[in-house]
Amino acid sequence: MRLLAVTVAALLSMPAHAQATPEALAQQLQAAARAGNAAAYRGLLGGSGTFVTESANFAADLGRVAQPSVTYTLSDVKADAAQATARLTLTWQRVAGQTSRASFPVRLERRGEVWRYAGEDLRVLPAAPYALYALNDGTLPERAAALAPLLGQAATRVREVLAVEVPPAATVKVYPDMATLSASVNLTLQPVGGWNEPGEAIKLILSGAGAVEADTLRLLSHEFTHLSVSAAVQEGAGRRVPWWLHEGLADDVSRAYWTPQAVSARQERIRDYAASDWVPLAELADFPAVPENRWRYVYAQGLGMVEFLSARSVGAPLALALAFADTGDADRAARAVGFASFSALETQARTWLAAR
Repeated sequence: MRLLAVTVAALLSMPAHAQATPEALAQQLQAAARAGNAAAYRGLLGGSGTFVTESANFAADLGRVAQPSVTYTLSDVKADAAQATARLTLTWQRVAGQTSRASFPVRLERRGEVWRYAGEDLRVLPAAPYALYALNDGTLPERAAALAPLLGQAATRVREVLAVEVPPAATVKVYPDMATLSASVNLTLQPVGGWNEPGEAIKLILSGAGAVEADTLRLLSHEFTHLSVSAAVQEGAGRRVPWWLHEGLADDVSRAYWTPQAVSARQERIRDYAASDWVPLAELADFPAVPENRWRYVYAQGLGMVEFLSARSVGAPLALALAFADTGDADRAARAVGFASFSALETQARTWLAAR
């Protein structure tokens, strides 16, 4: 352990010319990730577009949770004077004792005499007015091109349910599997099929198995809801919507594409939680602070709350989201939609959901 610490410190203290080759850049990225040095990691980055926000958030997560076992390996490097493509293979332990692995094509940029990491190698696909990209790996771009018409369908669904518009500049990035998608977000994220945070692209998988159109519409409408709600309430630093409410709104929109079995199972879970196993919503409000074993409560209770509010007034769930963003206070947000306090809102919702 002492030798590892010395090695990491030595790599991080190297001057910029230590990134004179793509392989040296990979070693610097690895050292920063192992040390949990967010500032050092950010200093190794290039790129543009949504990757700027995504990579900054990736670095911030490393600052919260270092990855002492992570390895960065580049292969199949093809470089010219200003840029390079390569395959990046990451291995890490998201869960102690279990090795995770992802391998995907990436781009590098040369700035002066040093190389910087510019993110995944993505191919642009026609999907105006939206921006659609697919990881430039195998046949994925050809298969992902068929998703373009579904973007408009998912946007229409969001408009019909919430009366908000998907931003026309929405960016969607398609990945082949959950491990690769999660590795593009942060190394502490469990495998997921879709992702979005303010300022980032929507990310989703196209596995090529099952009911591809229905699965894609489910993922797209869910993630488009996150994007649209964030835009509608101008979510950002100091303006946040609780995680449970974000997921409740997104599931309310996307369940048009759920199977009947999934709808029934979710309703049963909501009733059970409301009756006897409810987690206080204040404990489900901040994504980074919610343990993975409580994620199922976030989605079930969030959808239940949206159903309760919608039964009172069609626009109440979105109004509550806006009030949270405006006030940053649960009681003031609850009063904005007609309740004496947030405790009163939560109690009435539980009683209504358990009795359905």
